[in-house]
Amino acid sequence: MRLVAGVLAVNAAFLVVGYALLGPSRWRPSWAGVALLVGVGSVGTLVFLATMVGLHASLAVAAVVAAAVAVCGLVFWRRAPGPREGPPPPRALGPLTGAAFGVVIAVCAIGVVGGFRSSPWLDDVWGIWLPKGLALWHHGLDERLFAPNGDYVTFGVPDYPLWWSVITSLDVQAVGGLDVRVVCAQLALLTVAFVGAVARLLWDCVRPSVLAGSLLLLVLSPELWRHVQGGLADLPLAIYLALALAAGARWLQTHEPFLLALTGFSLAVALQIKTEALVEVAALVVVGALFSRRLLWAALALLAAVPWLAWRFAHEVPGRAELDLTRAERVPDAARAVAEHLFDPTEWLVIVPLAVVLALVARQPRVLLVPGALLAIVLTAYWMDRDEIDFVLATSSYRVIDPVVLSAAVLIPLLAESFLQQRESLREDRALVGEP
Repeated sequence: MRLVAGVLAVNAAFLVVGYALLGPSRWRPSWAGVALLVGVGSVGTLVFLATMVGLHASLAVAAVVAAAVAVCGLVFWRRAPGPREGPPPPRALGPLTGAAFGVVIAVCAIGVVGGFRSSPWLDDVWGIWLPKGLALWHHGLDERLFAPNGDYVTFGVPDYPLWWSVITSLDVQAVGGLDVRVVCAQLALLTVAFVGAVARLLWDCVRPSVLAGSLLLLVLSPELWRHVQGGLADLPLAIYLALALAAGARWLQTHEPFLLALTGFSLAVALQIKTEALVEVAALVVVGALFSRRLLWAALALLAAVPWLAWRFAHEVPGRAELDLTRAERVPDAARAVAEHLFDPTEWLVIVPLAVVLALVARQPRVLLVPGALLAIVLTAYWMDRDEIDFVLATSSYRVIDPVVLSAAVLIPLLAESFLQQRESLREDRALVGEP
């Protein structure tokens, strides 16, 4: 019970912070997924930044940060209130659509239960991520544990940002003992919050039957819950990148400032999770600018990477990337391994191929630049990696594609809706001219 109570208590606080940042106009249950992701992202990021100035990643520091963020959010919305938003517009749900949403909810509930009952199987969790979080709690950000030296044993991959380590450390502290199940439990909650966030953001622009089918395809993918139970940091990275994509896509339709802010916020949080997020965020900004130059404002999110990069530079923490043009022969092997995971129906069902087909039939092939750019970054990373290629592919090719898959999953309902609207418009045009 301590596990359940501790993790839920921490996430309840995250939820409150998230709602405070969303503003009173969105204080509705339908915004809970967005609120949780915003709360976790903001508190985790600020506690991470606090460790760079000498504080520990403790529950006390997190509580002060959460309270300050919540107060700032409430003050902001009181002085600059957004438009009042009513409940989501009523949409007619047929029996099949209602059943599909019911299955989505049931699978998510089972996924959360499974998360609380699972110990992470990926050795990076207990070898890298969680130990770093415990060190941040007990010792703060001690450069002697990250910069190679002759006195202390340093962590592996010391250049990784520490957001995921901070979040899991807070969960451990709330539980009151070292229980690695907190990692899977936290990741399950983030995953369910992502499903809810996508449903809410796309509810106004995608018909319920399409949205229900798209979400069902995602939650029924075996690999999604396998990654939840593995404790992978790649999944929260993918969640925030895909959340930015969903918010950015909606901003293109509505030009609502809140959605542009949510886009930039999600990208900023992604930068705190893994090193490769820097180039992935830059790529998404460039692709977004092809659809609207105003999306270049999202490039401000890149400033969120500066504190960690500056700390690394100041303490001579090495990175892993090194461009070696003589190792281009690694790319075909990497492409083959990655494609096997992307198109294997026993892992992610048909999410990626369906997104490709829908982009073509909806005559919007350029949206494929989003997952395409992320995939190109993955292949480039394998080209630049220092380790033996077969080992690297065997241990990571199944998980580094998470941003590609989740971005495709977000595009599916948008593309399907566009295709259906085009067909309806064509029928109306034919009816006007008397064609059968």
